[in-house]
Amino acid sequence: MYPKSNYFLISLILSITFFLSGCAAGVLGVPTSYSDRRTTESQITDEKLEWQTVLKTQDIAGEFRANFVSYNQVVLITGQSPNQKIIDKILSIVTNMENVKKVDNYMTVGPENTVRGITSDMAITSNVVSRVFAEDGKDQTALSILHLKVFTEEGVVYLMGILNQQEVDKAISIAQSSRGVKKVVPLFEIVNSVKSNPATKTVNTEEIN
Repeated sequence: MYPKSNYFLISLILSITFFLSGCAAGVLGVPTSYSDRRTTESQITDEKLEWQTVLKTQDIAGEFRANFVSYNQVVLITGQSPNQKIIDKILSIVTNMENVKKVDNYMTVGPENTVRGITSDMAITSNVVSRVFAEDGKDQTALSILHLKVFTEEGVVYLMGILNQQEVDKAISIAQSSRGVKKVVPLFEIVNSVKSNPATKTVNTEEIN
């Protein structure tokens, strides 16, 4: 069983490898901060929360693996723990953190995900992201990867973002039909007043968590 810090390092190394190879990137036409439906302040807060949650939970006794993804200050927790007590401690810490509006806890009691499993999950995320990008503009519902956050844990794909209902339906359909996906968990903030704007596919890139 790997220490928590080693799992975090392995995940980081794999993330960098995928990013450098171009497998985990969506192509953008404008800087992310201007295209994102979150405010600039919320984007910065989300980035900080993803690091702060890791740091604040590292000292919890016991072997466990926890992932934290924040979107519009809603924090998704996934991973594995040998018992519910550890999960409850993590949930309590994150729930009471400053700037956290809501916590969606999907951490489970059971054996930790393996390095092979982590690699497979990243490949699934990459596939979903690539298919969203490829499908953009093919029909009347333009779904931009700029408005979507994709994360995979043990074959379960979690989808976050600020979307209208048509975009939500399209995102779920793409994820459900992607290779290797066992289940899709939609965690969207549905705002039907937002307009679908086709993304311009040019040169810049955005890392997908």
